[in-house]
Amino acid sequence: MSPNRDMNDDRDARIEELLRSSLHEEADTVVPAGDGLSKIQRRVSAGRARQRWLRPSLALGSAAVVVAAGLGVYTLTNNTNGNDRLDTANSGSPTPPASDSPSPTPSETTVPVADPKFPKLAIFPFTNAADEKTWESQYAAGHSPWEADATAVATAWVDNILQQPTVNQVIQKSPTPTTAAITLGRVIQGGSATPVSVTTVQLVKFGNAWIVVGADDPNSFLTIASPAPGALANSPLTVTGPGFGADEAAQVDVRDATTPASYGVGHTGSFGAGTPTWSASVSFSQPTGPDGVLVALEPSAVDGGPQRIVAQQLQFGEASGSSTPQYFYAVKNGRVTKFHSSDGSAVSYLTDAQPGGGASDPQVNANGGLVYFLQGAGTCANALESVTTGGSHAVQSVASPDAGYVIAGYSVLDPNASAQGGASPAVAYYEQACDSAATSPQAKLVMRNWSGNTHTVNFPSEPPAIQNDPVWEQDGVHVDAFERTGNSGYIARFNATSGSSPMPPQACQFQGFMAAVTVDGTGRLVVATQTGNSIEVLHCSSTGQQSVFTIPGNNSPSSVSVSADGAVLVSDQAGDVWRWDGSGQPTQLSPSVPLDRVTW
Repeated sequence: MSPNRDMNDDRDARIEELLRSSLHEEADTVVPAGDGLSKIQRRVSAGRARQRWLRPSLALGSAAVVVAAGLGVYTLTNNTNGNDRLDTANSGSPTPPASDSPSPTPSETTVPVADPKFPKLAIFPFTNAADEKTWESQYAAGHSPWEADATAVATAWVDNILQQPTVNQVIQKSPTPTTAAITLGRVIQGGSATPVSVTTVQLVKFGNAWIVVGADDPNSFLTIASPAPGALANSPLTVTGPGFGADEAAQVDVRDATTPASYGVGHTGSFGAGTPTWSASVSFSQPTGPDGVLVALEPSAVDGGPQRIVAQQLQFGEASGSSTPQYFYAVKNGRVTKFHSSDGSAVSYLTDAQPGGGASDPQVNANGGLVYFLQGAGTCANALESVTTGGSHAVQSVASPDAGYVIAGYSVLDPNASAQGGASPAVAYYEQACDSAATSPQAKLVMRNWSGNTHTVNFPSEPPAIQNDPVWEQDGVHVDAFERTGNSGYIARFNATSGSSPMPPQACQFQGFMAAVTVDGTGRLVVATQTGNSIEVLHCSSTGQQSVFTIPGNNSPSSVSVSADGAVLVSDQAGDVWRWDGSGQPTQLSPSVPLDRVTW
């Protein structure tokens, strides 16, 4: 072999290596998408089969490539505009050779983005993707921008939902694009002015929202070992954790996920000084929704305020959570009517049309087999009647007002197992005089208990006056009602066996302009009230009130009904109807006619 041939071979090899290196560098910048990788692999296999006959052409092609590369480098380093960039339009790049494979589509040249999953352990402010997406549609218009701020969500959750307003100092923030850990603390009363860390709130980003998924003790002392996060909880719930310290104690709280409602609290008792574990048993009432949060809190020995807070998601399941009834009942065309709860469409009439006047104000009994209602009977005449939900149209008389009065609102309570001699339902009705100028008193609250004994409270003049329907408490002894005293009112509590004042003591800490009241399956008083820009539904007790959800608008409520599983149905005086399924936002239904009062 001649020296010249050896030199040519070496030169060809170097050129070939240069080309191979250049092509590899260019290939490294390409990210295949879709089935692009499989197409490249097929082309590489085909290329290897053609490699032998392509090699003789490399020597000729190399000169053109070197010239093109030189022009490209010149263009990169000597751009006439003074911008150090590659002008690909004038770089002299060779035209790619034709291929028997089709050109990649735009979807093939785009790197796919993984579909984010809604966090499984979501607690607040959203517990499902649907509610977050509803907020997203309003976020662009400026609705609740704080839910897009991790720190704001963490502080709002601890303050408003966990009801710990003193834990309001932001100690540390550790955010990433998809997660955040916000450590919050407080100043101990009587101690140092420097705030101490109390809890680290863990958040995950979904869409534009930041969602709480739990909270840890910043010092890693207080932890929950069981149940596991997201576990299904049944009452009573046993909660355990590892012991620490010398003389410790904590309280354990089963709460709703997105409202301030607490369903039950338990206590660990004293632990520490070698105690391996702590334990607490928590009995809790019927939750109003399927999602909850388990909170363990250790108070400070200095001032009694929170020293450590940990929290994790709980699930209550369909049996414990809200289950929306399939139907509700209202009046259409003067007749008691069954409606679909899904959209408000009518199903069937339960009563016949009556010549003396239409039906009004239906209420379903606790067993769900009867619908009570007021049936008009001509001028200044009506009566309380019932009809079965099965559609038999067989109407039964329940109560009638005194002569010269009509029933304006009522409540019926079925006898429970402990009612002595209680063969008949308890009935309370508020009757008003047809001619208030000539009749005294102007109104009466008549209460007939399970034993059939009747007690009446007279209203000499109105106001004070009962608005909307009164409601029996579960004891069968007390009747609560919103009582208008002028431009505002309160929730009054009447005794069905004694008392004559038309303004008895209050049933709960509430005062407002207009309200409708009922009692849920746990005996809690549920109030729907007009705030000035919305209808707010809340739980009301002797110690305060807790908001459950709100309905935008300035119409006043006319009725509120709660199912055995905690679902809520609300109507206003304009005839609009909303359904709340136990979590998230209420859904407005679309009946074909306005519905004044609704029930399920």
